[in-house]
Amino acid sequence: MRQTIRLNKIFIKAALFALLMMPLFCFAQTADSFLQSGNQKANNKDYRGAIADFTRAIEINPNLSKAYFYRANAYGNIKDDESAIKDYTKTIELDPKNTNAWFYRADSYNSIKDYKKAIADFDKAISMNSRNADMYHYRANAKSNIGDYEGAIADFTTAIKLTPHNPELYEYRGVTKSNLNDFKGAIADYDIAVRMDPHNSDLIYYRGNAKGSLGDNKGAIADYTAALALNPNNAEAFFYRGNSESNLGDYKAAIADYKRAIELKPKIRNGYKYLATALGNSKDEKGALEYFGDQIKRDSTNAELYLYDGIVRSNLDDKKGALADFDKSIKLDPNSTDAFQNRSDARTGSKLYAAAKEDAEESIKLDGSNSYGYISLGRAKVGLKDTTGALADLNTAIRIAPRNDYAYAIRGDIELIQEKYDIALKDYDKAIELGPGTADYYLKRIGARIKTGDRKGVVQDYQKIISITTDNEGLYKRLGKTLIDARFYAEGFAVYNALVKDYPKNANYYLGRGIARQGLNNTTEAIADYDMAIQLDPKLTEAYDNRGNAKLSRNDIDGALKDINKAISIKEDDDQAYFYRANIRILQKNYQGAVDDYNSCLYISLDNTKVYRYRAFAESFLPDGAERMKADFDEALRLEPNNEETYYLRGLAKINQKDQTSCADFSKAAQLGSKDGQAALRKYCGK
Repeated sequence: MRQTIRLNKIFIKAALFALLMMPLFCFAQTADSFLQSGNQKANNKDYRGAIADFTRAIEINPNLSKAYFYRANAYGNIKDDESAIKDYTKTIELDPKNTNAWFYRADSYNSIKDYKKAIADFDKAISMNSRNADMYHYRANAKSNIGDYEGAIADFTTAIKLTPHNPELYEYRGVTKSNLNDFKGAIADYDIAVRMDPHNSDLIYYRGNAKGSLGDNKGAIADYTAALALNPNNAEAFFYRGNSESNLGDYKAAIADYKRAIELKPKIRNGYKYLATALGNSKDEKGALEYFGDQIKRDSTNAELYLYDGIVRSNLDDKKGALADFDKSIKLDPNSTDAFQNRSDARTGSKLYAAAKEDAEESIKLDGSNSYGYISLGRAKVGLKDTTGALADLNTAIRIAPRNDYAYAIRGDIELIQEKYDIALKDYDKAIELGPGTADYYLKRIGARIKTGDRKGVVQDYQKIISITTDNEGLYKRLGKTLIDARFYAEGFAVYNALVKDYPKNANYYLGRGIARQGLNNTTEAIADYDMAIQLDPKLTEAYDNRGNAKLSRNDIDGALKDINKAISIKEDDDQAYFYRANIRILQKNYQGAVDDYNSCLYISLDNTKVYRYRAFAESFLPDGAERMKADFDEALRLEPNNEETYYLRGLAKINQKDQTSCADFSKAAQLGSKDGQAALRKYCGK
């Protein structure tokens, strides 16, 4: 009986247990059905309907981690990342071993740009599953977004090891390498990605960007062209192809590309500005002026059109027209920082330095974050002889935009003026590192290398310029003069020969080629070039000067004097003519007459190093000239410490003065590369 009662009690407990458990089983089943319904809706991209179902499941069972997880995913799909993060956080609270919850929350943090929290979650997810390439991929993205490019590259590399056939990973690693200026490494990654996905125009476009950054303009153009064949609506590809074409001096092609880029994307950054620059540099002056001129006729109150027309006129060296355009632009839009900044540059170009300074200051007042405003201010201060203030402005420009290559180049120019040659070289190096395709930076560095006596470096930079561009008249003109002035006659001849070929009616280019030929001891052809220059421009005094000097080298003193006197009759302040006539006076042993002509040179051009050394040499022949001779050689070396000719001439002067230290000067001249110095060592010093 007792046993029966007991059995009945057990039966009653079991029955009560079953009764009590029935609602829980029912609730669980109901929550599960909402999960199934929510997932089905999510699969059909009805994310809001899915969220409603997952919410019902949570209401039934608040501790159901999967419901929070699924709802978080749905929130993520409608870009409600804050809600997604809350649900992933609840999922992790209920199920801390859910790797995907950590992973997906990290991705949501990425979406709201909270990259540090994203990285922490990726770290946790990777610690739980180190074989998931996507986790490394997305963590790399987060690291890249906080500037940890080295860390990002390491993660992309791990992801590539796990999934080596994913072109996206090579693409993104290439982009990150570009951010570190490792353009060669970037190109290597893009090459692999392109082999895997040859019809992906973006990959080819990115590779073009990297090639352009390396100064490989031809390679960049080839890639942009290939990318455009796959995607002809890529405005940026047209724009950057235009940049590469401009760097090569092919302004006609660049203009067409800039116009197409603007047509596809009217507000493309710097589109009109770069188009204006290309128009101004083109040989088609009429077409350049017509482009914005026609637009101004259609929209005469558009301040930007006057700004761009002003840029065109500046590049065409129409200073008056440019200033008028900038004035009009500012009148229409007195808050345009770009208009004030460009007018500042135009005023600096017109030597209106005080007004240029005021414009640059107004540009900065309107936009203190515009580094170019400080660059323009610095350039104006250089004109006002305030190089200390100018340097401070360039330092500010670089603090604002530490990757602005132009700022480093201009700071280098200021340091060159201050005779801080080694420091200037470092700034030119940095400008080239940031903008390796800009030929002008190599020309600037040539100037600094000449000052430091780095002749090998000069030749290397000259060769780099030739490899970058062969059709930039303005650059080649300055390059030729720089090389000739530094006595790099072979390189200077090549530059002027190219200019004569392209511009056969320009007398100055025959003059430059003649000087180069004369420096190479090809006097006959040099005189032929001077003859041609005079035929094209009978008032070109430099041609008479140099032809006279060439005749002098042939001992045709009468012919030389005739040409030089002709030059002086055309231009009384022709310092070079006085210099050559002084040299003739030395040959005639009229040393005081030579000194008088050198004095005339220095009266016209006070800092002419060459004149100081030659006047010193002439003074060495005068009975009372020793003290003045020493002062002139000292000044020549102060102005140009590593000039080989100064040491050579001082050695000869010391021989005239019976000074036993002449061999030290010949030795120094020889060390600096002087063949005359080497010959003098053998002749006078027995070496």
